[in-house]
Amino acid sequence: MSNENKYFSRLKEFLDSGTPKAKITKVALCVLAVASAPALIFIAASMGNAVQVFKQFKTSKRFSDRQIKDSINYLRHQKLIEYISDKNGKTIVKITTKGETRLRAFSIDLMEIKKPKKWDGKWRLVMFDIPMRFTKGREALRYHLKELDFFQFQKSAWIYPYPCEDEIIFIADFFGVGKYVEILTVESISREEKVERHFRLMGYC
Repeated sequence: MSNENKYFSRLKEFLDSGTPKAKITKVALCVLAVASAPALIFIAASMGNAVQVFKQFKTSKRFSDRQIKDSINYLRHQKLIEYISDKNGKTIVKITTKGETRLRAFSIDLMEIKKPKKWDGKWRLVMFDIPMRFTKGREALRYHLKELDFFQFQKSAWIYPYPCEDEIIFIADFFGVGKYVEILTVESISREEKVERHFRLMGYC
């Protein structure tokens, strides 16, 4: 699955999760993005059918029609969406560049790396040498590596036992440091037992 498809998949999983903590504006932006994704069956949502599109997702069902319409108006006011006319003169809702950036940041917050049933015994080594002018991007990458439970092997070298290339590339590219990141798959590392304990892999092969 491509990074783009995984991105939309994360948003759709969130909408189908039924989580009670989701804010209506975040739900609304995700619905409009997923509804207009070419890979999915939904058509781009207009104001006239937006409520019906919302009802197709579990997380959205707890909001009233009025809340949904108000949230869409709020997103427009914040310039996260815009109304445009298609070739038939029909008004549809489009995610703006600002809205897309907000969605991709949220997608990273939702990110989880799938753990296979059986570890293949290999390590994924994420290394980076990011110039000082990209300090914010470097710190953001480190933050998300910690959030995903990577083991810090050295200052700019992090280890994970499962395939994670697509996820890390997505994060690094979002923060503008992708070309400074390398991901290697290695058979063994020094201090391996310490790293195995971190991931609770002792005897798991």
